[in-house]
Amino acid sequence: MNIQKRYLQAEKEARWSLGLTILYVIGWCVCAYLPKGSAGPLGFPLWFELSCIYLPILFVVIGYWMIKIVYQDIDLDHSGSSGKDKSAGENS
Repeated sequence: MNIQKRYLQAEKEARWSLGLTILYVIGWCVCAYLPKGSAGPLGFPLWFELSCIYLPILFVVIGYWMIKIVYQDIDLDHSGSSGKDKSAGENS
């Protein structure tokens, strides 16, 4: 993978991460401030259950799938070598 493709992939991953973060903050605010003062299924206030229990679980699942679909392994060695240290090959 050349340097240009690595930068494009890193930029794509950064945009997805930023978007997921902004979406989480918006979701948290909506879940925390819109529900009325009723109790949720677990006995806590509904706003607490939505914003502090259900939303984080949802975003853990979304984050897992985002990592599986969007993220790629990128070789961080920019020198163009095979990525192995020459001295490490002598010891094995």
